[in-house]
Amino acid sequence: MPDSEGTLSALRRETESYLKFVEELERKRKPGEGIFGLKGGPADNPCHEQYSETVRQLLEGFARQNPPSELVRPVLEELYAAPKRHPRPACSYWMLIAVQRHSLPLIDLLSPQDAFDLYVRFSREVPRHERLPVQTEILKKLKTR
Repeated sequence: MPDSEGTLSALRRETESYLKFVEELERKRKPGEGIFGLKGGPADNPCHEQYSETVRQLLEGFARQNPPSELVRPVLEELYAAPKRHPRPACSYWMLIAVQRHSLPLIDLLSPQDAFDLYVRFSREVPRHERLPVQTEILKKLKTR
């Protein structure tokens, strides 16, 4: 039986750990680091790619279990809501959006009703003028499903 609670807990735990680490990087930032296109600072830290890879592995492992829609939906809701809950600092906000791309295979496992409900909610929470390509792709796939 697929483990939605374990996946959801792991996703929350990894996200919180990542956000705490980025906050610490922000606190330790040296004056001038990362501004005006200069290298350095929290945005250049490898933790962002590490977080993305962790989320990818977590969601791929969950998808391989072929979970039913009622287990997939809360995981996707958590992933899609994270950027609005954590808009600062900017470098982690953009990564919380970027990792949403790892959700695309899970959308195929949603029931049409769950896909519709997520489509309505996600399209309301992310206005058209704020959408990034990955979010447009998610919405298109939810609508198709």
